[in-house]
Amino acid sequence: MGRKRKYSNAAERLKAFRDRVRLGAVAPVATTVASKRKVKVLSRPARLAAIENEVQSLMDEYQGWRDNLPESLQESDLAEKLDEAIDKLYEVAAILADIDLPKGFGRD
Repeated sequence: MGRKRKYSNAAERLKAFRDRVRLGAVAPVATTVASKRKVKVLSRPARLAAIENEVQSLMDEYQGWRDNLPESLQESDLAEKLDEAIDKLYEVAAILADIDLPKGFGRD
């Protein structure tokens, strides 16, 4: 007994994956060419930019959570932990933004 199939064919599975990528549920890290099974990985600068975007997104989500806390929780441990997380994410974002990548192959 195998597991029940979620999609009836490969086209449905691929469409569902593309929908998840479009909605941001899956990061499009690699692209597969079906006919030759080669994987194209994003460049280092593109991956660094993706990390910067993810950190910024997390910081925005935590800030939104902090801003929408009810008044009864404004001075709680949860609020303090959220403030601490936001501060650390801000530091990480600043460090990532300061990275000066080499161009490589003599293009510096």
